[in-house]
Amino acid sequence: MRFRVLHLGFLFTALVASLHVAAAPRFWTLTGVRFSDGTFATGYFSYDDATQMISRWNVHVEYFPFSVFFLAFTYLPGNSTMEVSQLSSAAAPALGFSAAIGVPGEFFGLRHLQITPLAALDGSNATVSLDTSLSKEEIPTQGPGRVRAITAGSLVLTLVPPPVVIVQVDEFYDPALRHYFITADDAEKQLLDTGVGWQRTGESFKAYAKGSSTGDSINPVCRYYSPGIIETDVGIVAGLDSHFFSADAGECFSVFQHYAFFWLLENDNAFQINLPDKTNGACPVGTIPVYRLWNQRDNHRYTTSVAIKEQMLAAGYLAEGYGTDGVVMCAVQ
Repeated sequence: MRFRVLHLGFLFTALVASLHVAAAPRFWTLTGVRFSDGTFATGYFSYDDATQMISRWNVHVEYFPFSVFFLAFTYLPGNSTMEVSQLSSAAAPALGFSAAIGVPGEFFGLRHLQITPLAALDGSNATVSLDTSLSKEEIPTQGPGRVRAITAGSLVLTLVPPPVVIVQVDEFYDPALRHYFITADDAEKQLLDTGVGWQRTGESFKAYAKGSSTGDSINPVCRYYSPGIIETDVGIVAGLDSHFFSADAGECFSVFQHYAFFWLLENDNAFQINLPDKTNGACPVGTIPVYRLWNQRDNHRYTTSVAIKEQMLAAGYLAEGYGTDGVVMCAVQ
């Protein structure tokens, strides 16, 4: 009888060990991760401790007010790379996320988020605290002063992978302004439907919801707004009362760098979408081109329709984006 008990115990131990191996990669959620400037980092990543590889990640860092460098930002596979390194003083490997910001030839730098756990992410602990002496976000190309340390937080093991959610980006038009506008937010759509002025055009395209990560090249879409009236130190000037969208992290930062007076960063992640090849505007397999057209005054239009694109070009709009057709995003097919 004792032999049977020992035999069953051995089988149970072997089963647990096999499950432990099969469980990798695991999803970890950032919980209570706070920077020294009072802002927070949230999100998740998938980590395989056997291969020390991160295959999916979606990590958002908040904007520190009045900072010209630490804007709100979402690290995704489309705009950032990952690296795992063993620091000499760390108890476990450090996880690094690096993203290029700015436009070459203007301001160009590297944004780097380092998360260093105090214990191995092998699933033996459901909650792992962060090493606050080694966890930080920095822009190393701008000198040692461009750093904000992580002062608190932990990683929590998440048993169910975060869902990948598809959203519909709908287009609206205001006849009085003669402006087009797109949104993926259901609450915002309802406000526009029940308000005065804006009307649905019936045009739409599909993208990924904020928080999704498929592990491929999806990027967050920044949304800027230029108010109709802008108050300045020298008086009130007229704005555009218009929105601008981009999935290119470099372009998003460039707008802030050059036109922060005129364009306000309203949302660093309005929705998520693929980028085209920047050399020729070609979209990845399974996606369709989104064209950006500018009326040369105060408004842009975003459409997947070739017929609408040609119609707007004939009306005097210009194609903006990559390639000869002005492709700026690649919608889910």
